[in-house]
Amino acid sequence: MKESLTPSERIFYRILLLLASIPILFTLPLDVIDIDSAQYAGIGRELILSNDFFSLIDNGRRYLDKPILTFWTIATSFSLFGISNIAFRIPAILITLLSVFSIYRITILTGGKERQGYLASFAYLLAPGVYAMIVDPKIDVYLTAYLVFTYHFYYLGRKKNPNYFYLMFLMMSMGFITKGPISVFIPAISIGGDILFRRDWKLLLSMRIPTGIFVLASLPALWCYFLYQNFNSYGPVFFLWIQSFGRFYRDMYDINFDPFYFYKSFSWAFFSGLVPMIIYISFRLYQYIKSLGWKEILRKIRANEYKEIDFVIPFWVFLFLFLISFSRYPLPQYTYWILPGAALYFGKIMEESLFRSNVERLRPSFLIAGLVYLVGYFLIPIFVADVGILYYVFGIIGVLFIMLSAQLIPLEILVTLVGATLFFSAISLEFYPLLTSYQPSKEFGAKIKELEPNEPVVYSFWLSNSKRSYGFYAERNFRNVYDKDKLDKLWTEKPERLLILPSEKLTQLQEMAGPGYQIEPVLERESFKVATPNVAFLKKETRNLVTKKISLVWLKKIQGKSSKNSKV
Repeated sequence: MKESLTPSERIFYRILLLLASIPILFTLPLDVIDIDSAQYAGIGRELILSNDFFSLIDNGRRYLDKPILTFWTIATSFSLFGISNIAFRIPAILITLLSVFSIYRITILTGGKERQGYLASFAYLLAPGVYAMIVDPKIDVYLTAYLVFTYHFYYLGRKKNPNYFYLMFLMMSMGFITKGPISVFIPAISIGGDILFRRDWKLLLSMRIPTGIFVLASLPALWCYFLYQNFNSYGPVFFLWIQSFGRFYRDMYDINFDPFYFYKSFSWAFFSGLVPMIIYISFRLYQYIKSLGWKEILRKIRANEYKEIDFVIPFWVFLFLFLISFSRYPLPQYTYWILPGAALYFGKIMEESLFRSNVERLRPSFLIAGLVYLVGYFLIPIFVADVGILYYVFGIIGVLFIMLSAQLIPLEILVTLVGATLFFSAISLEFYPLLTSYQPSKEFGAKIKELEPNEPVVYSFWLSNSKRSYGFYAERNFRNVYDKDKLDKLWTEKPERLLILPSEKLTQLQEMAGPGYQIEPVLERESFKVATPNVAFLKKETRNLVTKKISLVWLKKIQGKSSKNSKV
């Protein structure tokens, strides 16, 4: 079989790459949702307004939980394009697309052919975890990209010019001030583990480590200095250790420890390639162990007979997945960090199984995810959202594209690519706008800016502090009013203020405020905790049973009423 693509094949693969990118491009105009994304957008906004680019402010208070590079990135986008949800999303989309190029180049640098590079790129773009990272952008979308760039420059240094290792250290340094030392830990266990396993001391000595350490330490050291200025010694300690590694041992992070949690998270995050990858690895391992036996394998390891094999990518995926399973703090986004490695590994599996191997038994497993996506696409109008005729037209076009292109590329790839593209595009265009319609913060924010244009704070009553989207879209800080004394003090300063609260708490607000205040409704909308939609919300017929109304009201102090008379 030929090793390179013809010009027409190359054009076709690039068209497929564009198709696989469509769902994430459709996320560009989507609203920012609570909790983390709205919080990070708000921090970026305050960074712009404060003109202090070395101190992070969250809702008017000093912020320590995450390092600064992501917020510099968001603030830069805000300064270029204005403060909006689109400007917030632009950097996440751009850095992800750039990391796709790096995945393609890593494939070529590790000995793969052009087609395998495209296959690995498809696998990454079509992973549900990658879409989840972009549709609700958090720190992890940036960390994952810096990890990809780290491995890209590692292989450039290893295969082309050792001076590229300096850029590898720089990418780790940038990842460090994005998420902390995890940006060094992951390459250390994969690249370092590969070197130790193969005893490749020559490669180790060529990596410019003594001088590279200064490059690696430069940005974290700078950020530690500013953390010390704001938080004394606790700031650097939290940044360098507690925030990342405290999740393995600190009681504050001990939340229902489940050793299989991250394996289950990885299963859905890489669902597009999970089944064939498990079957392929299981079959290969069984055949290899059966043919050699454990004693012979151990002898080969001791004799370093595997020294010509590259274990960096498998160690990145499987060794880290094993180690992270001991974390006491279960968050699914930790598995996102290994998705690029999984895509690189799966690209090799696809190339071998669909283009080179005569074994037909594995091929049907490649169809499973694609068929699930296609079925899901056509079930969305039935159970989740009402759609127009164009929705079905695009579905039929996708099916026809599969049928017409099956002569150019294996059917298994087409079904998965088209199915995932249709399904994730449906989420971007149909479900996500439906979801955010139950987070009316954008509409409330516009009304608040219209009615209270110069206020620095928007107040709420009986509303969670996590509802940062209201503050972001109103372009001001977000504060709760819990007690009568605080309310009296604030409304003495300004007798009329807007207030956001659940509609069911209107009576309670009136009782707390007393007869000295009156409530005038401004807006009322249905709301839901959109970050965690459940089955009842997803189903059209039960959605109204789990949503609640939220109100924007004027709370006005009646002139002439004394504080004494206004008490309940």
